[in-house]
Amino acid sequence: MSDSAKRGRDLFFSDRTGCVNCHSGANFTDELYHNLGVGMDAAEPDLGRFVVTGEEKDRGAFKTPTLRNVELTAPYMHDGSQQTLEEVVEWYAKGGHPNPTLSDKVKKLELTESEKADLVAYMRSLTGPFTPVRTDRLPE
Repeated sequence: MSDSAKRGRDLFFSDRTGCVNCHSGANFTDELYHNLGVGMDAAEPDLGRFVVTGEEKDRGAFKTPTLRNVELTAPYMHDGSQQTLEEVVEWYAKGGHPNPTLSDKVKKLELTESEKADLVAYMRSLTGPFTPVRTDRLPE
């Protein structure tokens, strides 16, 4: 792991950024739904989980994706509005897009350009080969 990725890892797991509040565990996801404000400024925003539950707290909320192999899964966000990991980090740094049901886990981050690059380097370090599935071991 590069020195930049190590600094990014330390930042990722820090209270200062809170990344791990949603991106936790072996797959770097809490498997929950959060509103980051993505697309909420549209005339007819995608209401996300709200469509399924009808609960106001779920308005604009989408499931936290895994960060495993994240550099291979562009574009990002539920609507594909972020083309690069750098754009994603910028989105979080500005604190998402304010709206009534914005997740309380989203906060504006005061990050230097170097720290943003370190976070991206860390996320890229989460890329690796997929574990092969052995079909000869499956029951018939």
